[in-house]
Amino acid sequence: MNNKIALKLTLYFSAVLLVFALIIGGVFYQFFKQQTVEIKEKEMRLRAEKIAEVLGDNMARMESRHGDGIANSKFISYLDNVTQEIVWVVDSNRQLSINKDRVQRQRREVQKHHEHSGFGLFKRQMPPIAWKEPPKTPKDAYERLPVQVKEKVEDGFNGKEFIIEEYNPMLDGIMLTVGRPIYDSQGQVKAVLLLHSPVAGLQDAIWSGLRILLISLLVAMALGMLLSVVLSWRFTGTIEKMKNIAERLAERDYTARTNIKQNDEIGELARTLDILAERLELADAESQKLEKLRREFIANISHELRTPVTVIRGSLEALRDGVVTEKADVEEFHEQMYKESLFLQRLINDLLDLSRLQNTDFPIEKAPLNFVDVMHDAVRSGRQLGADKKLQITGSADKDIYMLNGDYGRLRQMLMIFLHNSIKFSPEGSEIKLELAGNRLKLIDHGCGIKEEDIPHAFDRFYKARNEHNKSGSGLGLAIAKQIAQRHDMQLELQSKLGEGTTIIISLPPELKEKEYADE
Repeated sequence: MNNKIALKLTLYFSAVLLVFALIIGGVFYQFFKQQTVEIKEKEMRLRAEKIAEVLGDNMARMESRHGDGIANSKFISYLDNVTQEIVWVVDSNRQLSINKDRVQRQRREVQKHHEHSGFGLFKRQMPPIAWKEPPKTPKDAYERLPVQVKEKVEDGFNGKEFIIEEYNPMLDGIMLTVGRPIYDSQGQVKAVLLLHSPVAGLQDAIWSGLRILLISLLVAMALGMLLSVVLSWRFTGTIEKMKNIAERLAERDYTARTNIKQNDEIGELARTLDILAERLELADAESQKLEKLRREFIANISHELRTPVTVIRGSLEALRDGVVTEKADVEEFHEQMYKESLFLQRLINDLLDLSRLQNTDFPIEKAPLNFVDVMHDAVRSGRQLGADKKLQITGSADKDIYMLNGDYGRLRQMLMIFLHNSIKFSPEGSEIKLELAGNRLKLIDHGCGIKEEDIPHAFDRFYKARNEHNKSGSGLGLAIAKQIAQRHDMQLELQSKLGEGTTIIISLPPELKEKEYADE
């Protein structure tokens, strides 16, 4: 297979891992970004609350010491350093108190960040810098705030908290801004706190998380791909083994086995392949056996045909050449040729009968008949055949009538084949019995018996026992009897012991009921 399946599986696994990594990365980015922003907002809200409380508690003192809000810049600078955030305060006169040094430093940091980052998760198209010069007064600083921020500041003076993400022209960057009212001791809103945090800081935090995730995913993908390669090779290894076994089977090596033990579809396929190999091995052995029997059969038939043909030819040559002239000798030669021709006719008829019976399209004329009559008819004919050997052939039945559908002539032929074999192999003066009890007919003789290893092959088409009693047999009789039995739905069983005798048991089909044959 040139490892094509292993390569495909590796590519499939890699594609799945890549898609999985992209999905995990995207989901992680969304949740991590949201979580980071939420945490940052929560922290800023908490800081804004604390700063607003501090400013509210010190508002009266600062106003008594300084005439306007901008004078609070020192305290604002202190809060910047303590909170690490950018703190602005808008008082009720709409004056914006800021730490100018922190603003300039923050502008430089933002510009430096943009110069060194070609892209960003929060990067937006920046508008032109609105504050090329720092504001001169707190009032000027407030007036330069974006309209949206001013609107939010007014909401703050109405007692509302707010949080916005917006470009801040003074800080020259996108800022996350939390606004919170500052209350005096009487609960009146005296100012609004604006707490700024650069979004770039969030971006850096998120990128740090994404870098860790990216490295983890790359390591996981590398290990996953390595594992996928190992698993793919292991998976295709069993398929490769089964392919080799199939090739060996195609080359008629039926001893090949996969020996794969797995409780999955591959294991089932391997077991099926092993079963196929076993059946092919059995079929091959059976085929070789049949081929051997066929060769023996052809050799026997050739011998059987050659013998009578040789006798007939020799007799005709002797008569033609005048070698035999005496009338008695001529008649003897004629008789011998006649007997040989009868043998040839019987042999040919047996071959034709077997061929016809094996053909399922060959019709058998079945009609309701009394099988007991068939048995007694065969017994009478058998007595004549066994008269020369003084055999006692008897037939008995537990009932006078056993009706079944069948071909009378073929059933009689089947019984005569069994009787003929029993007569042939029974010693002189012995007994042969046919006993019908229920639906089982037994034919019992006391002949020479059959070897145990020969019993399974007794009904084979080309099988012929070799002994002094069966020199003239063709090996077709029992095969014909088996075909007749099968065409009549009968079962045959052969029991035999060498030197003691043979019993053939015929299991008949169910007896017909009277209404089934009364109208025939």
